[in-house]
Amino acid sequence: MKTFTNIFMAAIALWIFPPSITAQPFMRLDASFYSQALDEVRKVDIYLPADYYVNPEQQYAAIYCLHGASGNQNTHAMEALLYYNNHNLDTSISSPAALYICPDGSSEPYLGGCYINSELYGNHEDYIIQDLIGFIEANFRVVPHKNFRFITGMSMGGFGSTRLSVKYPDMFRGCMPNVGFLSMPDVLLETWRSLCYEENDSSYKLNYNAGGNTQLFFTMCGALSPDTTIEPYHVEFIFDTVGNWVDSVLDKWYEEDMSRKVRFLPDEKELSWFLMCGINDYMQTLPTYRLFTDSLNAYGIGYDTCYFNGGHDWNAQAYTIGLHWMDSLINLSYQTMGIEILAQSGGKLNIYPNPVTNVANIVYKLDQPAQVELILFNQLGQQVINLSTGNQEAGKHVERIDMSGLPEGVYHCRLSIADGRFFWDFITLSY
Repeated sequence: MKTFTNIFMAAIALWIFPPSITAQPFMRLDASFYSQALDEVRKVDIYLPADYYVNPEQQYAAIYCLHGASGNQNTHAMEALLYYNNHNLDTSISSPAALYICPDGSSEPYLGGCYINSELYGNHEDYIIQDLIGFIEANFRVVPHKNFRFITGMSMGGFGSTRLSVKYPDMFRGCMPNVGFLSMPDVLLETWRSLCYEENDSSYKLNYNAGGNTQLFFTMCGALSPDTTIEPYHVEFIFDTVGNWVDSVLDKWYEEDMSRKVRFLPDEKELSWFLMCGINDYMQTLPTYRLFTDSLNAYGIGYDTCYFNGGHDWNAQAYTIGLHWMDSLINLSYQTMGIEILAQSGGKLNIYPNPVTNVANIVYKLDQPAQVELILFNQLGQQVINLSTGNQEAGKHVERIDMSGLPEGVYHCRLSIADGRFFWDFITLSY
């Protein structure tokens, strides 16, 4: 077991916040697909590596990122940017960047479906495991093997990513939960009860609109103890209206205590863990990590941790350490599984002006005569301009591309040479 603590944080500060980057290191697709498990169309943000369309034969790993309560597919754009920026700066990683996939896990009537099959929320577990992963692997060039699937999440997403990894250890190579509820220690349950009591004017008769903590409690009840016959909230509480524990409901919660299921897990060479949590989280998630890691220790399963100075929130420095951990495992998977890493051209085009408002000048140099093709792609990977220049003499060339009819945004410009080489860069169009 390797444990990372906040003593490393200052050392990586410059790594997290790199120099200004003129173009995004990824392309984002605002996609949607039909989920059979939920019987509805669901949205998903799919972040593609910037060179995804450069090598149409390259296969990629996939990172699934689950948002917290009240979030949606747009919640983790910053984490995606952090992943791609740091991947591009990390010279120890030779494998291509993964696809970063953020599905919508929201659900009525409360703050989210908790990524579990619930009679109140619907089959959100099947939605992720069957529908989402099936959609991604059918439509994008990701390797359909557990060694190339990784899952992470925050809060509700931390609970969901842990639960799905424990239940489906043959589906994922690594799990990175952040301030999620991994187990059910007494201190966590006592905290739930106290927070609800305070928000409901010193009463155990709960009103959903009493406050944010009460709403989070209702959301968890909808996942762990739903009962659609009970009006008006359709859930069972773990304590009654005078504050006494209800054992029959507690037993339902304990069934989803991940620390009790660790004995069924493979070792860290098959399923690795990187556990992040704020040491000052008022919601008492840290004790849930302690109980979970006690179980991992008892069964000899290795893991890594990063407990940071903070509360129930996202910590960029801790997350960067975790992303490096994940990228290292992805890199190892390419080496051990024999997935080809296609060589990328070391050269780039010279584009000016950039950003461009009308006409872009593309400058390149040929060391010998060759046939050249210049293509512009939009952020959906669609060709918007294709300029075949025919046979060109050796030397410096300048191509002028009129972009005045295109919408504002970032475009991927690729110059292909007949001998198989290519050069690429980005053009930002801004009127």
